[in-house]
Amino acid sequence: MYSIEQTINAIKATSRVVNDSRHVDYTRWGAKQDLYRIMWVLEEELKRSPKFSIEDDWLKQEEKRKILKILSAESKI
Repeated sequence: MYSIEQTINAIKATSRVVNDSRHVDYTRWGAKQDLYRIMWVLEEELKRSPKFSIEDDWLKQEEKRKILKILSAESKI
């Protein structure tokens, strides 16, 4: 069994390394390469997975949620 929370936390930890200027560029670049590898694996697995009847609706809802989050953050500036 997998834990989505652990997966997300690992990705965010990797992103923190990429964006932390206290790390040397060699380490930061390696971490960014890891993020690209994760992205490529996800893209490939999504291509190979079946389409579900509620998938399009869910994706639209998630996209709206992302947009609202961005707009909310911008209105606080």
